[in-house]
Amino acid sequence: MSSHRKFRARLALLAGIMLIVLLATTALAADSKQMGLVIRYNDGSEHTEIVEVSAEATTLDALLASSVEVVTYDPGWGIAICAIGGEGCPADNCFCDPEHFWGYWHLVDGAWESSMVGASAHTPADRDVEGFSWTGFDENWNPTTLPPVYTFEEIEAQQAPAEIPEPGTLLLLGSGLAGLAAYARRRR
Repeated sequence: MSSHRKFRARLALLAGIMLIVLLATTALAADSKQMGLVIRYNDGSEHTEIVEVSAEATTLDALLASSVEVVTYDPGWGIAICAIGGEGCPADNCFCDPEHFWGYWHLVDGAWESSMVGASAHTPADRDVEGFSWTGFDENWNPTTLPPVYTFEEIEAQQAPAEIPEPGTLLLLGSGLAGLAAYARRRR
């Protein structure tokens, strides 16, 4: 086989590999979602974060995938959140504070709606924002302290993650490198 044919075969192999990477990355992106988390602690401090999880992930899955420490307890009727970021109760005494609990909300049209189900029973959509607050409750057992309102875009702007090139950019970069290699080989 001539060196020119070998080079074309290598170039075709490289293009094939880049195409496989592009298709695999695109497939993975379709199987995941991003969720915004807003957490308000008792002292008024806040934690916001965007978490990437599988498309089927619940809010609890996203919370567990976040950068904050989460303590849970399963009493048999649903998973309870005992502590977030060191605030709350230990797993072996999840309800140690009779006056406070971790309230859980969904951001709907720019306002918090108290969740009627636990974090392990709700599956948010891509780019939804979920909120938690260490809160007391009123005479009707309603939470009294809501998390601050942040849209997904506002959390995204705060977080400003390092940009990861999209698959098309990687394919273009690979093609450019292959072209440079071809040019260098021809010059020799």
